[in-house]
Order: sequence, then C-alpha cells, then structure tokens
Amino acid sequence: MKFFRKWLPQSSDYEGGRLFCLDLLRGLDMFLLTIVGPLVYAFQTQTKLLPPKVFAQFDHAWGGFTLWDIIMPLFIFMCGAAIPYALSRRLKNGQGEFWRHVMARVVMLWVMGGCVQGNWLSFNLHSFSPFANTLQAIAIGYLATAAMMCVPSRLFRILLPILLSAIYTIMMGSNYERFGNLAQRIDMAIFKAMLPADNPYVAKPSSYTWFFTSLMFAAMTMTGFHAAEILRSGLTPRKKSIALFVFGCALLVFGLLAEIWIPCIKHVYSLSFTAQAMGWSVLALVLLYVVTDVLRFRRGMSIFLLYGQCALSAYLISHLFGADVSYDPGAITKMSESILRAAVEYLGNDSKVIVQVGVSVLLTAAIAIWRKIKMIRD
Repeated sequence: MKFFRKWLPQSSDYEGGRLFCLDLLRGLDMFLLTIVGPLVYAFQTQTKLLPPKVFAQFDHAWGGFTLWDIIMPLFIFMCGAAIPYALSRRLKNGQGEFWRHVMARVVMLWVMGGCVQGNWLSFNLHSFSPFANTLQAIAIGYLATAAMMCVPSRLFRILLPILLSAIYTIMMGSNYERFGNLAQRIDMAIFKAMLPADNPYVAKPSSYTWFFTSLMFAAMTMTGFHAAEILRSGLTPRKKSIALFVFGCALLVFGLLAEIWIPCIKHVYSLSFTAQAMGWSVLALVLLYVVTDVLRFRRGMSIFLLYGQCALSAYLISHLFGADVSYDPGAITKMSESILRAAVEYLGNDSKVIVQVGVSVLLTAAIAIWRKIKMIRD
C-alpha cells in the first residue's frame, strides 16, 4: 500500500488551486471506455444475462442517446475544459510560444489518431484514412479553441460555438439519413479525391462523419472551455456550482426540445445530440466539482485519477491491445497481437479480455509512475 500511495496519483496531489474534478471526470470516462466496456461485452458474450435494453446502452445506435454515446463527446469536452489551465499562461508569454505549443500538440494528436484507427502504421494508401479517430477530432477542436482564445472579445468567444453549431445545422438541412446526408457526402468526396477506389473507407462508406462535422467538434471543445472558465472565475464555489448547473440544464433542455425537429444522432453529431451530450457533460462536471472540490470527498478514487492523469496513454494502450484490426495492421499492432496470442494460449481463450484489461491497467500505471519519477527529478 505504501508503494501505491507513493507512486500512483493521490488526492493529496491536488492542492494549491488544482481542481480534482477535472482529472476525475476524465478518468471516469476513460475507465468506462477501456475497462468497463470490454468487461461488459465479455460478460454478455459468455453469459447472455444482461437484458437487451441494458446491453444496448453499450452500443451506438442510429438515433437516440445511450451511455456509450457520451464517451467521445465527454472526452472532447474535457479537452476543452483543460485548455484554459494549459494555455492561458503560454498566451501571456507571447504568440510565438503559444502557437508552437498548440501546433505541436495538434500534430501529435493527429498522428496518434491516424496510427490508432486510421491504419497509418500499414504505410499503405489502400488501407489508410486521413481522418477517422477521436484524437483527430480533439485536435480540430483544440486548434479552433486556441484560435478563439486569441480573440479579446469575450462576447465573440461566447457566441462562436453557437455560430458554428448553427452553421452546421442549417447546412445539414433536413436530411439525416444514415447514408447520403451532407456530412457523409462531403467525407466521401474528400476520401475519393485522396484515396484509391479499393480503399475500405471509399469502398465501404461509414455512417460516421468527420470533415464537415469538425464544426461540432470545435463547438464541443469550446463548450468545455467555457465551463472551465466558470470554474476559474472569481465567483464563490456556491455561485460557480449554480452557474454550471444552470448552464448544463439549459444545454440539456435545449437538446431535448431540438429533438422535436432534429433527430438525435451521434454518428453525425446532430444539434439535438450534441446539446444533450454537452448538457450531461456539464452536469457531470458540476456534480464532481461539488462532491470532490467543495465538499472534499475524495476517498477511493485513485484508479480513476490514474486514468484521468494518463488519459491519452490509457486510450492508446487500450487500442493497441484491444483493437479489432480489420485491414492491414502495422508492425506495432502485430507485436501487441502476438503478445496477446501468447497469453491467451497459456491462460485460455476466455481470458483474452482479462489479459487486455490487465495489460491496460499495468502499462497505464507504469506510465504514471514514470511521470512521477520524472517530476521528482525535475
């Protein structure tokens, strides 16, 4: 126990104004994606005990809102919430340092996203996708929000995510069919211009959209930014909580009302879905803020802090050791498959998910320990 208290994230790390709730919410999101989801899928595959309506919460249906639908928008929201803390000081130090840091982070996220789900490690245009991952969506939102920070007008910054959402919704029109909607047609036009005809992203169009939907990725990141600005303000904790609660409720109610005219579809981030997702994200943030930063209840949350502080690493590791590679896997993915195959042959096929989850936890913990050692040395 002394080892864990010394080297893994603890609540005592969060003093001097650093908010506990931000890492905790990010960690809960990653824990749901990388640990809970795979275990639920494995349990249902083996037992079939979960009712269909419960198991449906761990899938992305076309239309409606499920528990699994919140993972990506919450991840994007939390990226936006971290931006004021990470970039405000750099902006004060000058545009040069600010933009060098921003562009380095954008490139890093884009390349990592391509390697994880765009089959970049295959080095083969016949299986490659330039844009097909959450990290790349975050890179777009991060870049747009960084640019927004450079505009001194507070009113403009508040109105910008509303404007982006309005443009997207108006341009989408009334066509929200699974295939043939505007966002999907734009994706296909770009893919066909860049990729060979036999590339799976061209030959088998996906219902998930990326390029035009980047307007909504930016709007969600900016929503997270504005939520964090409330937390960074000079208001009392009680007024911050009330402001965030009202903000979240307004988004949620608007999203539910918008569903009367616009279907709630995660795949294309329709306005009704996005508003509901952001409403739930803000409400989750304010709930954790009140519990952990105001009331200071923080017991038993180290595992979630681990995933919150090392969210990017946990995400990459989970894909590396848990992804279903459909096309031409790269060398690193082949290596991870070899490791898992050896473990499964030794422990039995039913152990595959347990091995994947165990590797994810151990490697994420190792990275957290390495970061803490580096911080102590520095």
